[in-house]
Amino acid sequence: MKQHYHCNARTNSHIRQSIQKSKASNQELARRFGVSIQTISKWRNRQETQDRSSRPHTIHYALNNLEREIVRIVRTCTWMPLDDLVEILRSVFPGISRSAVYRTLKTLKISRVPEEKRAKAKKFKEYAPGFVHMDVTYLPKIDGVKYYLFVAIDRATRLMYYKVYRSRSAGSAMDFLEECQRFFPFRITHILTDNGMEFTDRFSQGRKEPTGNHRFDKLCKALKITHRLTEPFTPQTNGMVERANGLIKERTIKVQNYENLKQMIMDLDKFLLYYLFTRRHGGLRKELKVKTPFEALRYWYNLESDLFRKSPEMFKADTLLWLQQRGET
Repeated sequence: MKQHYHCNARTNSHIRQSIQKSKASNQELARRFGVSIQTISKWRNRQETQDRSSRPHTIHYALNNLEREIVRIVRTCTWMPLDDLVEILRSVFPGISRSAVYRTLKTLKISRVPEEKRAKAKKFKEYAPGFVHMDVTYLPKIDGVKYYLFVAIDRATRLMYYKVYRSRSAGSAMDFLEECQRFFPFRITHILTDNGMEFTDRFSQGRKEPTGNHRFDKLCKALKITHRLTEPFTPQTNGMVERANGLIKERTIKVQNYENLKQMIMDLDKFLLYYLFTRRHGGLRKELKVKTPFEALRYWYNLESDLFRKSPEMFKADTLLWLQQRGET
C-alpha cells in the first residue's frame, strides 16, 4: 500500500523501520538521518511506521453547546440566509460573530439550504415596505425616573424610528404608533410585536388568545393595520427589532453618561440620523445591493412608488427638520 506522508515529513517508511531496529544511540541516529533527537525517540517508541492524524483530540468551538443548539433550531425552523440568521441570533447573544455561526452551520451540515426549503427561506423577505417590527426596551433612570424606548423598524428598508416615554403603557404604544404613521414615508400595513401588556391582552386574565379589544388593537384596526403577535418564548421571531435595541444601546447609553433627559434624547436622535443616512447595513448590502436604509428607501421607491406617501428626498428633509424641532423642545 502506498504510504502518504505529511507535507513536512523528514523520514519515510524505510527510515522509520531502520530507526526502530537500530541499536545505535538517539544522538547518532539523529546525525545519520538529519533529523532531531525528538524525532528519533518518537519513532523508536512506536510500533507502526505510518503517520498519525494531526487532527486535535478535542475541538474547541467559539460557541458553547447551548448557542450551537439554538443556531441549529433557528436555522432548521426558518432556513433563512446566513446574514439574517446572524442578525436574529445577535438579539439573544450580542457577541456572536458571523464566522462562528457559519462554522457551526458547516459542522452541523446545514450550511446549504435544501431545495425544498428555499421557498420557506424566502418568506421572511417577501414583504414590501410597510411591515414594521415594534418593541419597547428600558433606558437608564435619570433623577430617579424610569424611561422606556419604543422602537420600530421596517423589515424591507430597515428604516428605524424610536421615541422616549415615561411609561410602558398602552397609551404610550398608541402614541408611538401614531408617531410612526407620521414618520415612515409609506403606509404601515403590518405590525409585529411581542405579547407585552402595552400591545395586547392575549395573556391577561388567563386568556390564551387576544380579544381584539385592546386599545392598541383598536387603533391598528382604525388605521387598517394588521397587528401580529410573536409566539410566546420565541424572541427570535421579532429578532430584527431586538437587534436594533441592542445596537441603539451599544452606540448611546452604554458609552455615554447623561446629566438630564434632554441630553439623552439629543444623543439618541443623533444616532438615529447616523443610522438612517450614513451607517452601512450588512443585510441590505446582500439583499438589495445598497449600503444604508435611506438607499434602500430609494431602491423601493423606484421599484414601487405607489406604496409611498412621500419621496425619499422629501422624507430626508422632513426627518432632519422634525428631529431638529424635537431637540429644541
